[in-house]
Amino acid sequence: MKQRVLALFLCTPFFALCQPTQATLLGHWNDESIPQAFFANPYHDVWGTVINDKEVGIITSTLGVHFFDLSNAEDALEPVAFAPATVQGNAIGHRDVKTYLHYAYAVADEGASTLQVIDMSNLPESVEVVYESDEFIRTTHNIFIDEDNARLYAVGGSGFNLRILSLDNPEQPELLASYPTASVPLPYIHDCYVRDNIAYLNAGPAGFIVMDMTDPASPELLGTMTEYPEQGYNHSGWLSEDGQYYYLADETHGRDIKIVDVSDLSDMKVVATFDAKSFPGQIPHNVYPKDGLLFVSYYYDGLQVYDISNPLFPRRVAYYDTYDGPDVEFFAGAWGVFVLPSGRALISDMNNGFYFFEAIDLPPYTSVTPNITGINACVGAARNFSIEVGTDFLASGVTLSTEGSSESLVVELAVTDASPGDIVDVSVSGIEPGDATLVINATDGVAESRVEIAVHVIGLPAPATLQAPSDGREDVRLNPLFFWTGAGPGGLLPKRIQISADADDFEAGIIYETAVSGNSFTLPFELDEGTTYYWRIVTSGECGDSFSLVFSFTTETTTSISEIGGNSFRLYPNPVNASVRLSFAHPIEQELQVEWFSASGQRLKTQQMSAQAHELAMDTGRLPEGLYLVRISTQQQAVSRRVLVRH
Repeated sequence: MKQRVLALFLCTPFFALCQPTQATLLGHWNDESIPQAFFANPYHDVWGTVINDKEVGIITSTLGVHFFDLSNAEDALEPVAFAPATVQGNAIGHRDVKTYLHYAYAVADEGASTLQVIDMSNLPESVEVVYESDEFIRTTHNIFIDEDNARLYAVGGSGFNLRILSLDNPEQPELLASYPTASVPLPYIHDCYVRDNIAYLNAGPAGFIVMDMTDPASPELLGTMTEYPEQGYNHSGWLSEDGQYYYLADETHGRDIKIVDVSDLSDMKVVATFDAKSFPGQIPHNVYPKDGLLFVSYYYDGLQVYDISNPLFPRRVAYYDTYDGPDVEFFAGAWGVFVLPSGRALISDMNNGFYFFEAIDLPPYTSVTPNITGINACVGAARNFSIEVGTDFLASGVTLSTEGSSESLVVELAVTDASPGDIVDVSVSGIEPGDATLVINATDGVAESRVEIAVHVIGLPAPATLQAPSDGREDVRLNPLFFWTGAGPGGLLPKRIQISADADDFEAGIIYETAVSGNSFTLPFELDEGTTYYWRIVTSGECGDSFSLVFSFTTETTTSISEIGGNSFRLYPNPVNASVRLSFAHPIEQELQVEWFSASGQRLKTQQMSAQAHELAMDTGRLPEGLYLVRISTQQQAVSRRVLVRH
């Protein structure tokens, strides 16, 4: 990223700074001799720990696991130890590492790999591989260690989607459970976070799953979140310290990071979204919360840091661009993130190596923070959101305004005079379709800020243009072919066709309605002959329905039988409410069978009309409103008529 941060968050101070600040780099290491994998990436994950009272940084590569002594930031940043991997080289694109006690556990997602256990107790002098086996893990995408319960969780593995190992003996892991099973059909799990045996599972396209793994033989499903705002590939996340929120990253270009309220696991919901304020294809990878801050490895945008002291209004406070290449929709840049007990952050850039940063000092909060990154609004319909007023404004008060907003927007602030820390509701609606900018200005007389929010105003979809049957067309076949053009971009918006028998009240006279695709439709049954009908196409968009013009057409008169055995008949009234009569001019000579079919062809009931009778009454009071086919038949011939039931 080239720090194009003005798209949604632009501050113009008098004296106080309100822009995010660049993090202070303490050290960077890159070894150009390490082989590159298929994303041109020599490097993978990053982690950290404390060994012998010294902070230790760890990065994985295509060769193995590299260890750094970070106790003295003045020293040149070079590995103090290295553990070679079971399989090395450019075929290894994903290697993960986590720590427990004085051990590091390393896995890879490719090749004839193993689970390695590395003893770090002799750092900063050396490390030793004390376990190396593929008995339980050959390849796996990620691992997580629930340190309080001495359990290692491996996800996305060869032969399993989730596997739990006991680390009661840290140098000799033992298998506790493996899924899926017949009773626990877990989908592919990409990453996970576990606390107190509660596993928060990032299941890629399957969404977010939370399970109680206290008893590995009988885990309990606690909740799922399969549909949510800004949804993409559910990749990774981390639980807040108080357990109320889960910070969720979808590894999909252009998708925001989510803050999910998980206080009720049966009803999890996204309460805030935020991004790197970069290019449209920006993409997060991993998150790590620490002391009210959320650190994110943001691929092309490097390290991004957010103040999440109020989880409903996360604000971007610091950054460091580790990747100097172009911003494109691929995968490059910051991969892993970790924060040491001292607050100093680590980043692994998949292309450029290991980065070590000073603890973050928060810049003065003299701005306002919206709880959204952008708005889609319908013409004439208000969208509501909230802003938080910075806590470092002067206590004398803050003046808010929307001066500078696009003229095509109507913006209302709940208040224009606020105090530091206030939450202010904002309403915005659009006058006409198109892209617009909502501006919120804030000043206390000394410091001022300006926040810009992109607003995309959406109108109703363009209506379809009817083609055939053309308006007023006569002699139309009884099962017409309908044809139209338009109906939204590429004609792909949802549509339905409506056919009515009433010129004065189209809605009340609708006899047939169904969803249609493409731009043509053939009626699956025959209409009454010599009858005028009316039709239109309804196009559904995000902001409502658009209606085409109404065209009329009259069906042809055919030579189909209008009498039985030379005996003419009437079927009336039509439309009918409670009862319809079948009446012949003369008593019938033989018994008739009368069958009722739904518009879809399902036979609903059958009645008999006795020989020598001339009229049959049929109850329609219990039939739902709609169009029905009545078939009247003898052993020699049959005739059908359509009846419209209205109540």
